Amino acid sequence: MEITRGDTHSYYFQRKRDGEPITTEAENIYFTVKNNNYNEEVVFQKTIDDMDFDENYYYHFTINPEDTNGLDYGDYVYDIEVKIDTYTRTIAKGILSITKEATFPKNEV
Repeated sequence: MEITRGDTHSYYFQRKRDGEPITTEAENIYFTVKNNNYNEEVVFQKTIDDMDFDENYYYHFTINPEDTNGLDYGDYVYDIEVKIDTYTRTIAKGILSITKEATFPKNEV
């Protein structure tokens, strides 16, 4: 996944079982971004409270400019984890590349 630092990015995803959408909303979902897999410190995180669940069973969340403003350019790790009671499952993971920007907040006047 690649995003430009300081921009707004919207994401959509479904939870599926056997290729079919799961139609019940999860209790907890975490989209977590860290510097690397060994660091416990979270760079930024979106939770179920930051997400919408639509009639087609998609979750929507937005990475806002303030989430990435000031971060170093480069690669971070992310995952999406679902937790229901004692059940925990990572449904997606990968590299989040934060790329260079030309227009900084101070240029937006």
